[in-house]
Amino acid sequence: MKIMKFSPSEGVLKASVKSPEDLIVLSYVIEPGDKLTSYTRRKIEFGKEKEIKTVKLGVDVERVELSENAVSVSGKISESSDEDVPLHKYHTISIDLDTTFTLQKNSFLSYQIKAVRDSSIRSPKVFICVYESGYAIFYSVTNYSIRKVRELRENVSGKRFKSGGSELFFDKLGKALLDELGKDWDLFIVAGAGIYNERLKEKLGRSDIVYETVSYADTGLKELMGKDIINKKLEERAILNQKKKMDEYIKNISSGNEKYVYGVKNIDNKLKLSAVPEEALVSKDFIGGNKDLLSALDKSSAKIVIFNQQDESLYTLNSFGGIIVKFY
Repeated sequence: MKIMKFSPSEGVLKASVKSPEDLIVLSYVIEPGDKLTSYTRRKIEFGKEKEIKTVKLGVDVERVELSENAVSVSGKISESSDEDVPLHKYHTISIDLDTTFTLQKNSFLSYQIKAVRDSSIRSPKVFICVYESGYAIFYSVTNYSIRKVRELRENVSGKRFKSGGSELFFDKLGKALLDELGKDWDLFIVAGAGIYNERLKEKLGRSDIVYETVSYADTGLKELMGKDIINKKLEERAILNQKKKMDEYIKNISSGNEKYVYGVKNIDNKLKLSAVPEEALVSKDFIGGNKDLLSALDKSSAKIVIFNQQDESLYTLNSFGGIIVKFY
């Protein structure tokens, strides 16, 4: 998420959506009672005539729904940039990728503040190398912008991998990639022809490289972006982290560890006994109707981990009532 202003003390967030993950975050940050302002499409009637215009509207939030590609926020219009749009009528603002919005809340809970801040720094640092025999281009992707870092060229007679020039090129490429691997990248992608990728895998011997197949160096970046590789690989990593956390909790529950408690009633009873929560795994599906419990956990300074990746771990957590709390 690209944040223009975030002031929890004022209850204000102005930001632009930059990834599908941001939509999930917003689905549990935006709540009934908030005010959301954004540009949106609205049908306006002039007598018998109708026109659809882009206007800036503010709505008093009554309902929030997350779909695959957007967050739909519905409520009565409380602000309009166009005098032809009547106030107090219902409208739905659709927040999708690249939507800029302003959210006004009475207060942000700690886990919501953390989620917003995490989304603002989640813009990953990604390294991409696209190459063919004799030619490679290095790119860095940070803060949602792409920058060409360097080019590597070597005269290669023909295109046969075992030619002397080609061997020299791949030696140089391997060394340059190892140098880059020593830097702080969140994701490291190397993309070339399949046969060359196999040779590089053997040469580099690293498990932290994502290999992809592209046809040519000049068009390789466009091919990767067309396949949305960066978001897909980051999502795979998030799913893996979610699974590890779920496995830890299931293991402790199965062994009878009484520090791990699930179900709203059981957790409430534990809190009434003044037990101190350390961490809570919370399903994204649980959040909407359970603000009181989440507020209680939040005030207890428990770390709240939101499960929002659609995988087996999320289904498992939902089977436990959508929440498991680890107490001290």
